[in-house]
Amino acid sequence: MITTATDHYGVVVPIRSLKTGKSRLLTDSDALRRELALAFFLDAVAALEGSDVVDRIVVVSDDATIRRCVQARCDIVADSETGLAAAVELGIAQLRNTRHSGPVAIVLPDLPYATTDAFDALFLAAREHKRTFLADSAGKGTTCVAATSADTVVHRFGPNSARAHADAGLIALGVPIPELRSDVDVLNDLCHRQLLKLGTETAKVLNRRRIRI
Repeated sequence: MITTATDHYGVVVPIRSLKTGKSRLLTDSDALRRELALAFFLDAVAALEGSDVVDRIVVVSDDATIRRCVQARCDIVADSETGLAAAVELGIAQLRNTRHSGPVAIVLPDLPYATTDAFDALFLAAREHKRTFLADSAGKGTTCVAATSADTVVHRFGPNSARAHADAGLIALGVPIPELRSDVDVLNDLCHRQLLKLGTETAKVLNRRRIRI
């Protein structure tokens, strides 16, 4: 498929802070939780960077470590610390400020299995609709939302977000991409998805910590 600059995606990744990120990810230490939250995010960003149809990545965060890791690779917007919805809106506003005229996606950062091929499949399927969402593997949450432009994007992240997105008129994508449906809320989620390949940064943390899954 041939694309032009106006066909390319602007992607918002709202990670906010490692202090509070993945708070339900019960581990042996708070330091490990932070390391995994950062690794999940970096693996998702790396997969997005590999896509030929991604024009710009906007990270919403006030965390110094996050900013240092991606400042040369992504636009960074300070988080207002007023919730996920507000963080997403800040990212969308940045796309408008940079005059991004193509489609838009919102990708949550806890996707350690994300691959470029999976994102390419997601974006290809999303182009068929004005507004779409990708449910997580449980069918209750949402990992990604896409729309034809920054002005048409609608998001309802939160508890039971898959139903909320469907109720808001977004089309649920049925594309078979488990790499993007497999978000990680608890450490056992990693143990249940051994058929998928972990991203480089997540694998490094597990190896360094000698955690076997």
